[in-house]
Amino acid sequence: MLDDAIKFIGGTFVVSAILAWLIRSLVTHFLSKDVESYKLQLQSEAATELEKLKHQLRLVAAEHEARTSLLQETRSRVIAELNSKLIDFIGAAESLVSLAEYEGQPSKPEKAKVLGERAHEVRHYFIRHRIYFTEDLCAKVEALFGATNLPALRYRIWLPSVQAGENTRGEYHKAWIAAWEALKDKVPPLEHAVRREFRELLGVEARTGIDTT
Repeated sequence: MLDDAIKFIGGTFVVSAILAWLIRSLVTHFLSKDVESYKLQLQSEAATELEKLKHQLRLVAAEHEARTSLLQETRSRVIAELNSKLIDFIGAAESLVSLAEYEGQPSKPEKAKVLGERAHEVRHYFIRHRIYFTEDLCAKVEALFGATNLPALRYRIWLPSVQAGENTRGEYHKAWIAAWEALKDKVPPLEHAVRREFRELLGVEARTGIDTT
């Protein structure tokens, strides 16, 4: 009797153990399937979000490139126009204060009038477009403008009195020589510095500094 009871209990324990093992195995199996499925779902969602992010980054990069290209195109146009006006302006100043006088040339008052017009044009254009340049380059353009215009302006001041026959030839000639020397000695280095930076902005020459525009 006791042996039968022990056998029964033992058999029940074995059956229970087997059932417990089966249940645990089934739960583990289904859980592992759920985990794997969840893992695959996460990987899929992550891949989708990554592609979205890559797409957004490509859009941002394309927009930035378009803006940069537009800025460079506009800046190139501004540089070409400003450089052309500077050439005309400096040429008019050189023509006015030149020590050599040739027959058939416009008179000094006529040349002074042209210089005044060219000075206004280059100054007005530069002020309206200086946003495209660094402050350092703006300072160089202003230095070039001043070194060209101020000596010539002092010389122009004496023209009416000389034309009127007043006894001011001494001051007139001093101002003339000073203007010519400024155009010959001071202006070329400033002009070279401005044009060098123009070329750097256009990519014609390697940059010597950092453009912070």
